[in-house]
Amino acid sequence: MHRLPVAVIAAVSVIAFTQVASAADLARKAPAYTPPPPPPVYSWAGFYIGGNAGWLGSTGNTVTNTGTDTGTGGFGTGLTNGSLPQSVNVDYSGFLGGVQVGYNWQSGSWVFGLEGDVDWASAKGSTTVVNLTGPFNPPITSFYHRELQWLSTLRGRVGITATPTFLLYATGGLAVGQTKIGNQVVCPNFGPACESEPGTTNTNSHTKAGWTVGGGVEWMFAPHWSLKAEYLYVDLGNQNSTVTYNYGPVSTLTSSVNNRENIVRGGINYHF
Repeated sequence: MHRLPVAVIAAVSVIAFTQVASAADLARKAPAYTPPPPPPVYSWAGFYIGGNAGWLGSTGNTVTNTGTDTGTGGFGTGLTNGSLPQSVNVDYSGFLGGVQVGYNWQSGSWVFGLEGDVDWASAKGSTTVVNLTGPFNPPITSFYHRELQWLSTLRGRVGITATPTFLLYATGGLAVGQTKIGNQVVCPNFGPACESEPGTTNTNSHTKAGWTVGGGVEWMFAPHWSLKAEYLYVDLGNQNSTVTYNYGPVSTLTSSVNNRENIVRGGINYHF
């Protein structure tokens, strides 16, 4: 007679436990669905600023000599008899680096822009000519040197996006640079010796304006950051340096060159 209450209590306990477990299961709801974040939006439009560095090498490096004499035995005569070279190669190469700023407009896959930059350069070259075929002993020696100190460009850019993050572009416009050319003549058996005359050594340094054209690729690796690789051909026009020798009559030697450069550089930009 005492077993019935025990059985009832056990049954009630089982039912109560089942209800509590069911309630707990109902309380544990499935986590809410969280959609993935939207993909980043890449746009080339707007202002940007950055830095660049690269290498330049001169081209069209022939220095041409012309001379004048008011008498005989001067630099003009030296060019005629082979004591002085009528032309000589003077090339240079070196590092350049600087900053750029620009603005882009984008229409579909097309990107149009304007970019300006200033680069400091370390590019120098020199050549010495000892002309052993001339009639003088010791021979006449002539020296020539060139240099590019800085370069700035203002260019338009037209490009097309191969993908939303990869831009191919052509570019061209104005180029301005600080260039140097110098020449010197040493003739120890002349009277007076050329090196004793201050006018037989000269260097001309000028800010030259010209033009540039080229192209490049740019990769936007993050919504505000891009890397670029670029080639530019630069023509800064003709430049010359003249030395004067006063040995009774007056003689001059003018060395002329057309300043042209090939530039390969890379850069990084931050897009606002």
